[in-house]
Amino acid sequence: MPLVTVYITTCNRLQLLKRCVESIQAQTIKDIEIIVVDDYSSDNTRSYLEELSKIDPRVSYIFNETRRGACYSRNMAIQAAAGEYITGCDDDDYFTADRVESFVSNIKLLDKYTMLYTDSIWIDGNKIKKANINKFAGSTPSAQDLIFFNFIGNQIFTKTSILKKYLFDEAMPAWQDLECWFRILRGENKAAYRLSTFNYYQDISHEYGRISDGKKDRVVDAYNLFCQKHQLSSKEEKSLKCHFFNYGFGKDSFVSSTLYSLITRPTLFKIILSLRNAKILYS
Repeated sequence: MPLVTVYITTCNRLQLLKRCVESIQAQTIKDIEIIVVDDYSSDNTRSYLEELSKIDPRVSYIFNETRRGACYSRNMAIQAAAGEYITGCDDDDYFTADRVESFVSNIKLLDKYTMLYTDSIWIDGNKIKKANINKFAGSTPSAQDLIFFNFIGNQIFTKTSILKKYLFDEAMPAWQDLECWFRILRGENKAAYRLSTFNYYQDISHEYGRISDGKKDRVVDAYNLFCQKHQLSSKEEKSLKCHFFNYGFGKDSFVSSTLYSLITRPTLFKIILSLRNAKILYS
């Protein structure tokens, strides 16, 4: 059985971290390495990890001596990973017990596809529901598809060598996952593959809807950096603006971006997503 690395980054969210770690310890497959990077927490995270590693030798930790951010912390974990395969979990999210097994059972797919991912179960305040956003989408998105929408989400399962090759861009102020997945898919010239299962609980209460001006600025900065870094065409730039609508802004480009996306590659998913975007923007 191949060793799988699961990495977590955390900062001052000890109770959520405990839930996250416990869900990984409870996996049906036990050949797991758990790497936690603590981004200079001021709570009891450090002592918790020190004690936990004594009890469970699968757990290791890295302590940042100053606040370095999520991407730096993820990259530290990735570079330290000993597993042949790797996946991540945000500290406020958690796995169902069979998540790693579902990936390992489908490892052969990585001969054809560069990464695997699954659907999520969304936690939005007190509401828990299956995320059916991909219900009408294809299961093999390409780099080009991600320009319109992040079908993959915030976590993947792939060969550790792939993630070590690309890493996360620490200069991105937002959209770090999107940019990394895009870069991998384009660089490897392969698609991703979605497993038809719900085994990742994701806290989205802070992801969608109206956002502060500060976060809006970071999203716009990420958009500009993405366009510049990947030398997008003017048409691709319009399509990338569709990501703005998730956050409840971008009315000025809604019509042109939506029409371009629908005309160039019309699908039922795009129609449904466009209707959802309109509801977010105009409700």
